Amino acid sequence: METNEPHTPENDPNQQQPEELDELQTKVRNYPDQQWNLIQRVVGAALGLACGFLLTYFGAYESTGMFGTIGAVLVALFVPNLIEKRVKRSVRKGRIALMIALGAWLVVFVAVMLIKGVPIIANPA
Repeated sequence: METNEPHTPENDPNQQQPEELDELQTKVRNYPDQQWNLIQRVVGAALGLACGFLLTYFGAYESTGMFGTIGAVLVALFVPNLIEKRVKRSVRKGRIALMIALGAWLVVFVAVMLIKGVPIIANPA
């Protein structure tokens, strides 16, 4: 049952408390949107290229191929989430840049393989 108390800022349940931000979060919040978008795109592209490198370079070795794939998945899934939680600001454009860079890496890698004449699907020995 609802009471007839007056809603003051001290007892209003709908009133949001201001977030307490640390030094990094305050610094990131103060970036203009254009600069924040550029930072997201650069870091996202770098992460995408790192994922592509893990998939293709370590994937070429029989002993570490599985670990390269696992590493690429972990980087692509968890690093943007960790960054977003740490800085408390959206990194959506960074995720998009990550996927574009990863896709571009894989397309270039396949094109180089085709030009060199390397079979894409090899028969097991």
